[in-house]
Amino acid sequence: MRRASRRRCSVCARIPSGAAGAPPLDRAQFPILERRVGRDGDRPLVYLDSAATSLVPLRVTDALTAFLHTSCANIHRGAHTLAEEATDAYERSREHLAAFLHVDDPARLLFTHGATESLNLAARCWAEEALAPGDVVAVAEDNHHANIVCWQMLAARRGLEIAWIPLQADGMLDYGAWCRIAERGPKLVALAQQSNVIGWEQPALAAILADASRSGVVVALDGAQAAGHRPVDLGEMPADFYAVSAHKMLGVTGVGALACSSRVLERMRPALGGGGMVERVDRAGFVPAAAPQGFEPGTPAIAAAMAWDAALAMLEEAGMAALERHVGALASRAQRGLSAMAGVQVVGGAQRASGSLVGFAVADVHPHDVSALLDARGVLVRAGHHCARPLHAALGFPASVRASFAGYSTDEDVDALLSAVERIVEEGV
Repeated sequence: MRRASRRRCSVCARIPSGAAGAPPLDRAQFPILERRVGRDGDRPLVYLDSAATSLVPLRVTDALTAFLHTSCANIHRGAHTLAEEATDAYERSREHLAAFLHVDDPARLLFTHGATESLNLAARCWAEEALAPGDVVAVAEDNHHANIVCWQMLAARRGLEIAWIPLQADGMLDYGAWCRIAERGPKLVALAQQSNVIGWEQPALAAILADASRSGVVVALDGAQAAGHRPVDLGEMPADFYAVSAHKMLGVTGVGALACSSRVLERMRPALGGGGMVERVDRAGFVPAAAPQGFEPGTPAIAAAMAWDAALAMLEEAGMAALERHVGALASRAQRGLSAMAGVQVVGGAQRASGSLVGFAVADVHPHDVSALLDARGVLVRAGHHCARPLHAALGFPASVRASFAGYSTDEDVDALLSAVERIVEEGV
């Protein structure tokens, strides 16, 4: 329970509750939420940094511990009992994630160390071979650096041209600019399913995806901010590469995945060599193993991948549609409340409902100072450029504060945020 002495801000009273009932995820599964923090260590923890990493539930840590204590072994190479159990658990996790994302063949889903590595593999394993000097790669300006820098690095190596799909002043991608790029026959377009700063899906995303599909343009879609909060059906979505991270989906750090369409997978070549990724190797050379093993050299994050299986089960039991409604309601309420405060500017404005987070800035107070002041009141947010410098530059923000929500977040968390920001506006640093 929140302490009765916590002040309810004037904005909270004007912004009605958006979430109905208890959170879809049982907060008792997250013992970290019982911590007391803040300047004097007496404030209840309000965790609003789920976009950076979600909290890990007991079911996931219990599954991780049980695996390590009962079936800990390396995979695919051994024939003993533990090795077979570990291999089965690892591949069941792959099958579960494939079903979760509606990927019809688990072999098209490659385990990686996170969404960043996934997008780099798309550049290294497919684009390195498939693209030629002078080819155009379109990059949306609202992307996380993970879906920008890998293409810039590739452009430097291969002599490609990066064509930017710019952001307009309202935070929306310029669809007309994309149409002009599309006329030049780009080979790939890099997009975010949901911005990690603005918080909503671009209105032009569906149209750009449809245009790319009709023209045969390969799509690299960053799903890291969306997959843990909303249903994803890659059988219906025209994305050739789809990148996710377990640690944004109730899992632990160190494992992610890259879902690949059949047409790009058949042209992909391994970028990293080593144990487990070869069919044959001798003095004359090597033959890579078929996907997915050919793209997963060395010992993978076995226990982390297995724990992801438990995290996915929790998300499914909560219901992805219910999670989307709950998290969206909280984020949109925070967005409306912050935009109603004098001296507070919401990144991208509040004209579109947020999906899971809200970025904002307080006039005359540096975002890092805002974060520190919120932290002193027990409200944990992220401050900085959030690995999205081009987005901030395009919208005129040197940096921002980001509050992000998950299925364990509550309306009280929103109240705590709005109350604390209102105090900062009133009192300054």
